[in-house]
Amino acid sequence: MPGVLGNITIGAFISWFLRGVMVALLPYQLYLGQYPFAALTLLAIVLSAAPALIERSYQVHLPFELDMLITVAIFAHTFFGEWLSFYDRLPGWDKALHFYSTGVVALFGFLMVYTLHYTRKIRLSILLVGFFSVVFSVFIGVLWEFMEFWMDVLFGTHMQNGLSDTMWDLMFDVVGGTLVAVLGMVYVRYTNPETRRRLARPLAHVLKWVSRQGQREDD
Repeated sequence: MPGVLGNITIGAFISWFLRGVMVALLPYQLYLGQYPFAALTLLAIVLSAAPALIERSYQVHLPFELDMLITVAIFAHTFFGEWLSFYDRLPGWDKALHFYSTGVVALFGFLMVYTLHYTRKIRLSILLVGFFSVVFSVFIGVLWEFMEFWMDVLFGTHMQNGLSDTMWDLMFDVVGGTLVAVLGMVYVRYTNPETRRRLARPLAHVLKWVSRQGQREDD
């Protein structure tokens, strides 16, 4: 496989392929007059490209194929969930996607706070690092529910199906975020120092770059 893809990893290839599908879907949605879904697809493209832009701007490689995990979560919602109506056809699709997506957000939150802790920007116990990642992921889940509510109000979509549906979504958010936080704490607790250093190194490079930019502005 390295001979075929060169320096492109499997995760990066999958990410760019899924983004390409979403980009190809956008003009077709506009042609059909599905403007709310087109706007959602455009937002999904921007969000899914964010990790790649971070890698390009800061010359870092995000760990655990985080780029692919984020893109898969957004693609599963936009393409399968909304476009192919998996939310309506498969009763468990919504809850499974909340569980998975919140887990991805919790992973990002855990990496971010652990990097701050590892680089001594802040000093927290690993338990508090895990707690923050849960809070962060659930907060993003709440913002997502806000977005669904206003999509229904402004554009007449049916992204929410009542209070019970919203509450179950949030509960799956909590379960997904908590599971990833626990796994992250166990991983950090029982790995060697070099492994933990590799875990924190990518975002640590970003923090150093931001710190240098701040010093230049102060000067």
